[in-house]
Amino acid sequence: MDPTKVFEVLDRKVEKLLSRLSSLEGENDRLKSELASARRFEKDAADSKGLVERLEREQEVVRERLERLVVTLEAADKKG
Repeated sequence: MDPTKVFEVLDRKVEKLLSRLSSLEGENDRLKSELASARRFEKDAADSKGLVERLEREQEVVRERLERLVVTLEAADKKG
């Protein structure tokens, strides 16, 4: 085989490899971006869950206070 042809074949293969490398780097960047987005979403979801739990506890406290108020008002109404 002619050395010139060997170098041409090697050159084409190197170009294909460089193209593939560029493609994989682009895909890697895209996946890193998606991972960062997923992590932000996960953090936001955890924050929201904590907020919901806190609001549910506060709602329970308010419900208990209202129940005590209703009992007190009913007792006052029976006396009056």
